[in-house]
Amino acid sequence: MPRKKAEEQNNENIEKVTPNDQGWTDYVLELLAEDEKIMGNPTTDGLRRIFEIALDCVVTDSSSQVVQCPDPHNEKRATVVHSMTYVLNDSALPQEIKKRTVNGAADVYWGNCDKVFRNHPVAVAETRAEGRALRRGLKLRKVVAAEEIAEDIEDDPNGNSVSKISTNQINFIDVLSKRLNVDVLKLLNKLDISSDSVYNIKHEEAVGLIRQLNSYQQNTDSIPTDITGYIEWK
Repeated sequence: MPRKKAEEQNNENIEKVTPNDQGWTDYVLELLAEDEKIMGNPTTDGLRRIFEIALDCVVTDSSSQVVQCPDPHNEKRATVVHSMTYVLNDSALPQEIKKRTVNGAADVYWGNCDKVFRNHPVAVAETRAEGRALRRGLKLRKVVAAEEIAEDIEDDPNGNSVSKISTNQINFIDVLSKRLNVDVLKLLNKLDISSDSVYNIKHEEAVGLIRQLNSYQQNTDSIPTDITGYIEWK
């Protein structure tokens, strides 16, 4: 038998994976390119690209509705609902159930969004809502879209701490200054860093403060006597 015909016959013998099969999720994820994943999680762009391929369908509508706008009274929270309508290309199905609709909703605010995106809650909520609608339509199991994961969450309710000292920096400075018996507020003044509120210190200034403390740790004899004596500063 010619090689080409043999391959065609083998392909016909392969049972098609369906959304009800245990291997469905793995099958769908294998359709994604490597640049359509972040730390193993599919991006919304990637899911959008493979949606029609995986389900053998045609998307007829994909739209978002903002149901809550950011406002100081709602912690600057945005809520978006994304709806998708698609038609399956399955001749075996009755016409009335070929057309299907799925929805996904997401709300975003300073407490569940990466700092770099905290000024764009509507856009982030829309992407997350679409990702959830795509996941629901694809019937993926135990899978989260990459955009739904936040690793560097805003730690200031006012949403203004992107360029300011982080909680991790504050904790590290506190541990190091205790170990070295250094008065942080006096050190801030020595470095010409405003100490009116430690939470308003710029990120770059915090980096400089940590660098100075690290240099003191390497040579404790270099610690000026006028900044010794740790006191609570947070």
